[in-house]
Amino acid sequence: MHGILTLSALHKAYLIPPERETYLDLATAHQNAGLEGFRSELHNINDTNWQTFFSFASIVVMYVSSVPVRMGNETETIPHILEMFLFVRGIRAVLEPYQGRLTKTKFAALVHGIWTIDPQDVNYRNPPMHLSPLPPDIFQAFTELATFFQETLSEDCREEYLKAVEELEKAIYFMAHAGTNVEVGMILFWPYVISENLMKDIQGQNPFSMVLLSYFAIPLCVLEQRYWFLQGWSRRLFEVTDVVLAEHPALLEMVKWPRRQVFELYGPI
Repeated sequence: MHGILTLSALHKAYLIPPERETYLDLATAHQNAGLEGFRSELHNINDTNWQTFFSFASIVVMYVSSVPVRMGNETETIPHILEMFLFVRGIRAVLEPYQGRLTKTKFAALVHGIWTIDPQDVNYRNPPMHLSPLPPDIFQAFTELATFFQETLSEDCREEYLKAVEELEKAIYFMAHAGTNVEVGMILFWPYVISENLMKDIQGQNPFSMVLLSYFAIPLCVLEQRYWFLQGWSRRLFEVTDVVLAEHPALLEMVKWPRRQVFELYGPI
């Protein structure tokens, strides 16, 4: 119940600006109360109660994802994108033993809504882009990104970045096959599959990790058009990349395409 009341108050804060602070305080109070109970019982997760934990965790992901809506430009972007990534990774690790059962529960729609096509399907790499809100040349751009990393990165980190590009591209294929019915979960599984070293690079604002985040901003921007609690993320990511990459002209060149999509194709939100 605290999770539902958290989102309800947060949505009120979004809808009624004059009462924003009142509802944000209420959302925070319910979030803290819910998390206190969640953490105290997390060690007791089992076959009979895991669905309850899954429900609350899903709501918390939405709350953690709402930083730009809750805080505007008052805080730094990278710590909060990391917070979102770390929460997704932590919760999925805890609930992983039960994920195979989701399709047999009332949460089955969440699974079917994300995995819109089997990657082994013959049509996987031929999504109907004319029905998708994604840029029509997005897969070509990802091919060029992978080539750039292949040719530019040192051997000790190259494979991890290429794997991250591959997994992000997979998320975008799911989105492309979904047409206009895109789901948040299509992109939020990506933080779980990237490596620990890449997470450290993001935390340290490694220039190459900022390039990768600029491409992550595109599907985020598409989702922002449909999910109010995500609004603001894509542009905030570019505020960081612009600063970090200011002295790296070759990397700045690589983020021109994603920047153009976010700021010109989709326009202001």
